[in-house]
Amino acid sequence: MDTLYQAWDASINDDEKDSDQLEQAAVAKESLRAATMEMVEMASIHFHRARENQGKVPKEGRMCLLPAVCGLKYLDSLKECNYDVLHPVLVGGGEDAAAVAVERRRRLSLMLMLGRTWLTGTF
Repeated sequence: MDTLYQAWDASINDDEKDSDQLEQAAVAKESLRAATMEMVEMASIHFHRARENQGKVPKEGRMCLLPAVCGLKYLDSLKECNYDVLHPVLVGGGEDAAAVAVERRRRLSLMLMLGRTWLTGTF
């Protein structure tokens, strides 16, 4: 099963495409990366502000902040993948052993972070 990233790559690397289409695809990919970088930076600012103010949230309401842990982890993953939203690590790399291992590692890391947040009350 092809991932979005492989489909994108296939459309760019097709030999029948002319140079203008290849250039447009490369520009589109770079524009997507730039837009993603800007959104990640803004989201990081908001998450940082939420971290600073989480002490003002009553203890009973702090579990509403748990989804922020998943968001922070995803933003970190985007940064590691150079802001490529179509990277196989983010969209699923396939069914081979290496991709399955990466996915298991990502899920385990997220579960550990959620557990730590649940126990300590801070993210």
